[in-house]
Amino acid sequence: MRRFVEHRRRARLWAFGALAFVWRRLMFRTTFIAVTGSVGKTTAVECLKQILSSCFAVNGTEHGNNSGRGVALTVLRTRWRHRFTAIEVGTRKPGDLRKAAWMIAPDTAVLLAVAAVHTDCFASLEEIALDKSRLVSRLGRGGLAVLNGDDPRVAAMAARCRGKVLTFGRSPECDVWASEVSSVWPARLSFRFHRGAQSRMVNTRLVGEHWLNSVMAALATALWHGVELERAAAAAERVEPAPCRMEPVLLPSGAYAFRDEFNRSLAGLPAALRVLEQANGRRVLVFHDVYDSGLAFRERFRMVGRLVAQSADLTLLYGNDGRRARNAMIEGGVPHENVQSFPDIWSVAAFMKASLRAGDVVLLRSGYSDAAARIYFAQLGSVGCRIPVCNKNFPCDYCKELRPGLETVSGFPAPARPFWLPIWR
Repeated sequence: MRRFVEHRRRARLWAFGALAFVWRRLMFRTTFIAVTGSVGKTTAVECLKQILSSCFAVNGTEHGNNSGRGVALTVLRTRWRHRFTAIEVGTRKPGDLRKAAWMIAPDTAVLLAVAAVHTDCFASLEEIALDKSRLVSRLGRGGLAVLNGDDPRVAAMAARCRGKVLTFGRSPECDVWASEVSSVWPARLSFRFHRGAQSRMVNTRLVGEHWLNSVMAALATALWHGVELERAAAAAERVEPAPCRMEPVLLPSGAYAFRDEFNRSLAGLPAALRVLEQANGRRVLVFHDVYDSGLAFRERFRMVGRLVAQSADLTLLYGNDGRRARNAMIEGGVPHENVQSFPDIWSVAAFMKASLRAGDVVLLRSGYSDAAARIYFAQLGSVGCRIPVCNKNFPCDYCKELRPGLETVSGFPAPARPFWLPIWR
C-alpha cells in the first residue's frame, strides 16, 4: 500500500511538472527569474518581488515554497499580465535543479552562494556547486546570470553561461558592490550600494549582515531589468524579514527574540551567532542541534561550544541528550555557569518566562521538526499542541493544531500572521 501511494504521488508530481512545462512556454511574454543558492533564497525572492512590483505586474514564489510542487504552482499562477515571475528554486538531492531548470526555462538565473547543506545527498561543496550551475547552463544567449562575485564557486559558474553575466558582492571588482555594511542590533542591515558612478545608502529592515547577498542580488537583477536605483532601493527598504528567518519579535517580558526556526544547518549558525554577539544586553541562545556537520555528537557540540563561547551569555539546551550536549559545549570552551540543559521545550519555555527581562536578546535557533516555535508562543500564553516530534514542513504559526491561548498579550501586540491559514497545500 505504501509503495502504491508513493508511486501515485510521484506520478501526480510528474504530471504537475509537465503541465507547468507547457504553461511556461505559453507565457513567452513573461520574463522568468530563477533564484537559487544554499542560503538566502526566500529573502532574495521577497526583495525581488517587492522591487519589481514597484514598476511592473509581478508573480512569484509564496511563503518560500521551493519544492517541485511549489515551483510548478508558481509557474501555473503566471498570467499574461505578469511582466516578471520570480521563482525560488531549492534542491534536496542531485537532479532536482536540472528538473526545475527544464520546467522553468529561466531567462535570468540568480546564484547566491554555495554552502554545506543537504550533505546527506551531496558529498562535497564542488558537487553542490555543479548541481546549482545547471540553472546557469540552461540559459540561452539572451539570458542573464546574476552571480555572487565574492563566492569563488559561484563566480566560476560564469564560464558555463552562454548569455550575459552580472556580478555582485563587496568587492569593487564586481559589477555592483556594497560598502559601509553594518547591522548591529537594534539597528538593521544598512549598506551603500554602488553601480558605476551611482551610489545610494540602503537601510533595510533585515537583521544581520548575512542578508546582504540576498538584497544585493535583488537590486542588481531589478536594475538590469529597468528599475531605477532610487525606486529599487526605496522598495528594498520596505521588505520585512521572512517568517522564522532571523525574524525579530518582542516578548511580553520586554525581551526581543530572533526567531530563526527555518533551517538548523551548520552553514547558517555562525551568521546568526554573529548577530547575537554584536547585540547589546544579555544574550541568550536557545539551541537543540545542527544538521550537515558531518561530525559525531561530542565533536559536534564541542565545535558549537567554540562558536557560542563568545556569542552568548547564556545557552539553553533542550532534548533527551541535553546533558551530554552541555558537557561537550563546556569542553568546547563555554563556562559551565553559562549553559543549562532541559529535558524538553516546555521546561525551556517556563524558564524563559520566569527569567527573561527587558533588554535581553534571545536567539531561538531550531528547525521545523522540533516545533520549537512553541517556546515562543508559550511566552504569549498557553499552547494546545503537545506533539513531541512534528513531521510538518511549515511554521507552527500556520498550523491549526497549535491552538495558542495568547492570554498574556493583553495590551501587547499579538503575532501578525493568522495561525489557521495553511501555506502549503
